[in-house]
Amino acid sequence: MESSYKVVVIGGGVVGASVLYHLAKFGWSDVCLIERSVLTSGSSWHAAGGIHALNADPNMAALQAYTIDLLSEIQAESGVDIGLHMTGGITMASTPERWEWLKSTYRIFQTIGIEDCHLMERGEILERCPILDVEGVYGGLWAINTTYLTHSYFLSFPFLFLFFHFHFPFS
Repeated sequence: MESSYKVVVIGGGVVGASVLYHLAKFGWSDVCLIERSVLTSGSSWHAAGGIHALNADPNMAALQAYTIDLLSEIQAESGVDIGLHMTGGITMASTPERWEWLKSTYRIFQTIGIEDCHLMERGEILERCPILDVEGVYGGLWAINTTYLTHSYFLSFPFLFLFFHFHFPFS
């Protein structure tokens, strides 16, 4: 480990690793990531690789869309299978208020250019997932880009490990 760096990223969770990836991608070499344990051992571990494509906050929705595109790019660029499974996902509404909220959220997505989702009636929900009990469901919002990872995308870029320092004693 060097005695100084231009940038020190603290934490090897999804955000810290992403910051390091982007710095390295843009040619920064005087950087490192320090982690008190191992990658994703902090708050990132509980996500279990699930990546939701949609969020009611337009900024978060744009960030999530960027992340999903980036994961596809990482897999293609590295040639390493990161276990990216584009399964799609349904957010369902079982109250009139939740259904109105989903419809409003969908309109926000249309406004900011997210076009890979659509509203669903009960029948379409049942067609997509026949094991669901849709009684009492008012409708749903389908997101084609809801996905999950079965492998760590960090492993796709061995050069990044030059910048990682694990089991770093924070004080």
